[in-house]
Amino acid sequence: MNGRMLVVDDEAMFRQGLIHLVRNNPLGWEVVGEAADGEEALQAVGSCTPDLIITDINMPVMDGLDLAEQIHDSGQDIMIIILTGYREFEYAQRAIRYGAMEFLLKPFSLDDACRVLRKAHERYRQRQSDNRIREQYSQADRLERLREELASLLLNHQVPQMEARIEELFSKASRMPLPECKAEIQMLMKVMTDLLVQQLRIQESAGADKFGPDPLLWIHTVQEVMAWARCKSKEWLVMLVRLMQEQQDHVVPRVLQYIEMNYSTNCTLQAAAAYVHVTPNYLSHLFKKEIGHGFSQYVSKRRVEKAKLLLRSTRQSMADIAEQTGFDNSSYFTTVFKQITGLSPREFRKQPSLESNG
Repeated sequence: MNGRMLVVDDEAMFRQGLIHLVRNNPLGWEVVGEAADGEEALQAVGSCTPDLIITDINMPVMDGLDLAEQIHDSGQDIMIIILTGYREFEYAQRAIRYGAMEFLLKPFSLDDACRVLRKAHERYRQRQSDNRIREQYSQADRLERLREELASLLLNHQVPQMEARIEELFSKASRMPLPECKAEIQMLMKVMTDLLVQQLRIQESAGADKFGPDPLLWIHTVQEVMAWARCKSKEWLVMLVRLMQEQQDHVVPRVLQYIEMNYSTNCTLQAAAAYVHVTPNYLSHLFKKEIGHGFSQYVSKRRVEKAKLLLRSTRQSMADIAEQTGFDNSSYFTTVFKQITGLSPREFRKQPSLESNG
């Protein structure tokens, strides 16, 4: 890939010779502009956006060192090669301070010029590679942050807030140039698909793939991109609400199954909520509404029911029964058992006829 080069020298014949050299040798550069002094060069930088400026040091109006200083102070990432007949160290020192990467002493040979320009192109290629890597990481980080943000809204059942956030992102994308707009919408559609697949466990074959970015390839205006994106977003939200309702209808039955499988271990509200992909606060509210008991109270009752069966059917120790039914120790087991049944485990074992009253 060729870099873009601006040639700056007050001698027109020299400029033309250098441009000819670049155009007729495989040096990796395309000349996109020329200027006779530093001020002209600054104007050209705005219009032709060069990656490299090769400039004489001694020019009227604005010399090459002042040009390098202006470029440096503006924060633009442009490489600079200084052409000079001066050998004074202070010139070199100042030029290096303002980002000059190389010097060519006039008069220079064809080999010297080619060597310096190839070296500059190698540095240009490395910069491009580094920039691509940074962009990829930056995009990946942004995608992950957005996915987490929308997933949090989803888990808290804040659909209106999620819809408002997506519209905010759409509004921002609509003000971008077409390529950037497409990239932004493609990222948003990926996040939407990921939420369906990862949070609601829908398979792509079941409909999540319909939000893929392929149609963007055939759209040629920002307005069409946004119209397509908003249409897909509405479809996505309809599917999301439907799936959330279906999931909600099955949350408590799935939690009850989870309790049956895990009552003998560390069966917490947080673990159960993670199992059914809702927040602990939401699960606590929904569980009490449908079951009539709090989550912890229900788990304790189920553990006691299992303990009663073991007390009736085995001669295991209190410590063993406590461990098998999920209590931390036999003392805590005894306390909870008595709170729920009115009897200690030992009293219950001695009076099996009272089981129906426990």
